[in-house]
Amino acid sequence: MGWSLRQYLIVFNMVPGIGGRRLIAIEKHFGSLQQAWKAGRAELMKVPGIGTELADRLCTLRGSLSPQAEEAWAKQQGARIVTIYDKEYPNYLRRLAVPPPVLYVAGKLPEEEGIAVVGTRKPSRVGIAQARQFSAYLAARGIPVISGLARGIDYHAHQQVVESKGTAVAVLGSNLEKLYPGEHRLLARKIAEQGAVITEFSSKCPTVPGNFPRRNRIIAGCARGVLVVQAGAKSGTLHTADWALELGIDVWAIPGEVSDPLRQGNHSLIKQGAGLVTEPADLLIGPNVKGEQQDDMGGSPRLRELYAAGQSANQIAAALDMPIQEVLAEISLLQLEEGS
Repeated sequence: MGWSLRQYLIVFNMVPGIGGRRLIAIEKHFGSLQQAWKAGRAELMKVPGIGTELADRLCTLRGSLSPQAEEAWAKQQGARIVTIYDKEYPNYLRRLAVPPPVLYVAGKLPEEEGIAVVGTRKPSRVGIAQARQFSAYLAARGIPVISGLARGIDYHAHQQVVESKGTAVAVLGSNLEKLYPGEHRLLARKIAEQGAVITEFSSKCPTVPGNFPRRNRIIAGCARGVLVVQAGAKSGTLHTADWALELGIDVWAIPGEVSDPLRQGNHSLIKQGAGLVTEPADLLIGPNVKGEQQDDMGGSPRLRELYAAGQSANQIAAALDMPIQEVLAEISLLQLEEGS
């Protein structure tokens, strides 16, 4: 057949149900993926984790799977395939106990880890403003912002980074063609222009609930810290924090009212030792170039004065020597306060 090691990875990854752990078990049992690809049903079922259903699926599908066709499909989606055997594969994902063996990448992955900004799919107005404020701060400092392109906090974090001309990385729980949620397809295109959209799910993989915990481990793998903006007690966002703790990287959480159900997950994380943050500078990612202390409502007192005096965002940025993205984020918060 003449396939390379990376091509065998690509075709095995195309079989729904075969991920990193099962690939490791398959290679260990057979000695090579090439031998495994030729194996019969009975031999496949001897592999730990490969039951009747998965062995049957592999035997049924493998005659129709082609790594060349899959790479052509990826190209049609504006992406390319990067395997763990390739030099382009990011070292930060190799930190994971089981790195994704195959990635579909649209855009350019950052060379260094970023900060993940994650949270509930149904945020409050304050949660949205906080997601945007923290994301603007990170983007202004050239720090990649990682999230999952979900509705809610993820969407607003990505959107702010795009508006701020920063580097965004969106990790999907679907394949590129059947991007989920579909209404974020335009945002995904913009993210790919300024950063990357990535997924481990092939053209053959359906979008099922089990995809999203797998996505969350990649979000953590791309990060040097995870910020939880808003999360309920049973939020899937907490899975990303769990992956971060397993990697030994920082987890931060924004607190809120003790009775707020959208902050119960945050408060639980803080009790477990996550960093409590109330302003972007608390992330301890470097010097705060604003040079001013923020007041309790967010934003410096001087910025409030200039805004109240009718100064434009550009004028405020020049007067305070602040990045325009941060000024716009602070003004958004002030406008939300005015409307409350």
